[in-house]
Amino acid sequence: MAQSVSTSSLGRRALSLNCGVAALADEIVAIPPPPGINPNPYGPLVGVRCGPAVQAVAYPLAARLVDCDPGDTRIAIVVSRTEAPQIVDPLRGRPMTIEVELGPAVDVGRRVLGMETPNEPTSPTDVLDVYWLDGIISSALRSGPEKPHSWASVSVLHPLTDQMIEPWRLRNRRLRLPLGWDAFRHRASNTSSPWPGMDPSIAGWLDDGSFARWCLADLPDKDAILDDLRDLLEPSVMACIDEALAPPGEWIRRWL
Repeated sequence: MAQSVSTSSLGRRALSLNCGVAALADEIVAIPPPPGINPNPYGPLVGVRCGPAVQAVAYPLAARLVDCDPGDTRIAIVVSRTEAPQIVDPLRGRPMTIEVELGPAVDVGRRVLGMETPNEPTSPTDVLDVYWLDGIISSALRSGPEKPHSWASVSVLHPLTDQMIEPWRLRNRRLRLPLGWDAFRHRASNTSSPWPGMDPSIAGWLDDGSFARWCLADLPDKDAILDDLRDLLEPSVMACIDEALAPPGEWIRRWL
């Protein structure tokens, strides 16, 4: 780290104070959480913005949030303007460089420093699809096997329609969705249409890439939901779902 404050001391101070801290020249200062932001799993600095004098920040997290053993041990994430993010674990002798991106856990530090985060290759369409599939599974579990679902009953649950729609029409509507992460985030930062579980001010504080990963982190795995649905729905209904979710050209190849 370019300043005289070491990564280890910065991370350990965050753990001892149980709050976010910043490296300012040769001193470490605590960062109070912003007013009005509800506690969230990604640490106490969400919503904070530091000026250029701050060269690095550290904040405590539960190890499970970054898939770091053991269990729920508290670790600190250290994000610097000049070096790769690192983990400070009180059970280890020295900081560990993070070899892979940890999604929102690291994005938070970059946004605190006013740095851009990497773009997210996943499309917003995938988020809407998972919400749809998750809604189908919840509805199927509530109804039970005595009330089997039809395509008509599951298609209306998709966020892009409020009425029964043919699978191919839903597929085309999904593929033509003119909504990128920038527009998605803009809508979520509007108090009239907030993203579920996210304060609009947080959506405005994030950038497009970090907002995308924040949304995706809360979602179950798409393939896992599809596997579960195959055990709950009739094959004919699953065939319609597969058709609606098929990528461009895939459904016609199946038909041929």
